[in-house]
Amino acid sequence: MTGLLRRLATRSRDQSHPAQECELCGEPLPATHRHLLELPKRELRCACRACQVLFDHAAAGGGHYRLVPERRRRLSGLSLDEETWAGLRTPVRTVFVIHDSGTGLPVQYYPSPAGAVQASVDLTAWERLLRDNPALQELEPDVEALLADRDRGAWIVPVDDCYALVGAVRTRWRGLTGGPDVRQHITRFFTDLDDRCSPVTDRSTT
Repeated sequence: MTGLLRRLATRSRDQSHPAQECELCGEPLPATHRHLLELPKRELRCACRACQVLFDHAAAGGGHYRLVPERRRRLSGLSLDEETWAGLRTPVRTVFVIHDSGTGLPVQYYPSPAGAVQASVDLTAWERLLRDNPALQELEPDVEALLADRDRGAWIVPVDDCYALVGAVRTRWRGLTGGPDVRQHITRFFTDLDDRCSPVTDRSTT
């Protein structure tokens, strides 16, 4: 993840970044494209359409690459009350949780001026959250995340959305409190996310 965040931070600062190429075959890429997650390094790779199709199922690539999904779901029915939040033991107000297929355990990360900070998840609280919110059981290991913000709510998102948020916080944070630029960017991030989401209004998987 460290390498990925470094790349995202570089792209945020350098708007004159040259045209990108598929990192598997070298095909030129449009500005908007999808990513593959290279599992051993936990880094994203930019992918062309042909390589996306090649790795568009879990068994492809011998488990080395996973195509990052595109779905974004607003979890309107997920409760983030004080008890739930305290149970996750998250020290900040924004966090994302990924199911790590390597360990079989959930792992939480949160943005900071230094990048993503990793922390363990209280398993009792996580299992209760899964039981009460069946939509979370659809999370694809490694490539999708529960993104939760104490003030704004919760979403299922592609993991590259989370990495982009972390990269933006890292590059825009100023001083001790972050400054107005990073706060405006975070607000815009969640507004744009809602615009791209399909809602899950109850606690079912439909």
